[in-house]
Amino acid sequence: MTHWKFSKAINENEEYKVEGLNIWNHYWHCVDKKVEVKGPDSGNVYFFKEYQIEGNGKTVNFVAGEFIDSKVGIYLKDDLHDGKL
Repeated sequence: MTHWKFSKAINENEEYKVEGLNIWNHYWHCVDKKVEVKGPDSGNVYFFKEYQIEGNGKTVNFVAGEFIDSKVGIYLKDDLHDGKL
């Protein structure tokens, strides 16, 4: 089972890179429609989608969804979250 860790809450179209790829510059292919994650502040449970993008010979997965305050929550796998951005 993949563990997703909260990475950042961003505005839509705010530059955000995963392994050097700005997520907004690529087509988001939906991999899983229901991934359970916890909110960064309150610990509320959210069900967001897992997406995959491709570019520069890489394939990167992340989980994203909209919080109540219109911010987009980004979650990364444990192995990406630990300084490999």
